[in-house]
Amino acid sequence: MYKLDLPVDMKETAAIERRRNRELQRQSRIFNARVRTIGIDLQALETQVADRKRQEVEEQRRHNAFAADMKRNDMICALMQQRQEHDIRELNKEVNTFRQEHQRPEDTREWELNDPDCLKKDKPARVSDDDPRCGISSLQ
Repeated sequence: MYKLDLPVDMKETAAIERRRNRELQRQSRIFNARVRTIGIDLQALETQVADRKRQEVEEQRRHNAFAADMKRNDMICALMQQRQEHDIRELNKEVNTFRQEHQRPEDTREWELNDPDCLKKDKPARVSDDDPRCGISSLQ
C-alpha cells in the first residue's frame, strides 16, 4: 500500500499554505457579488455619511425649535393662569362689595318679621288719651 507518513519539506508546506490563502482571498473577492459587480463606491459612502450627518443636524435643530416652542407655550400658559386667577379674585371682591352695599338684611322684604330690634323700635299701643291711632272701637 501507500506510505502516507512521509516527512514533508517545510518550504513545500509553506508554499502550499500560501497558495491556499491566496485562493481563499481570490474566492472571497470573486464570490462576493456586491464587491465583484459594484465595487466599493467611496464617494457614495461619503455622500451617505454626509446626508446622515445633515439629517442629524436638522433633527437636532427641529428638536431645539420644538423645545423652545414648548418653553414659550408653558410661559404663556402660566401667565394666562395667573391672569385668570387675578380676574377671579377681582370678580369675587366685586361680588362681595355688591352684597355688602346692596343686599343687606335690612333691605329684604321680610326684615320686619326677622328684625331682632323689632320690640325696641315698636311704639307702644297707646301713648296718651288723645292718641290718634286709637279709634272708636278702642274706647272702654
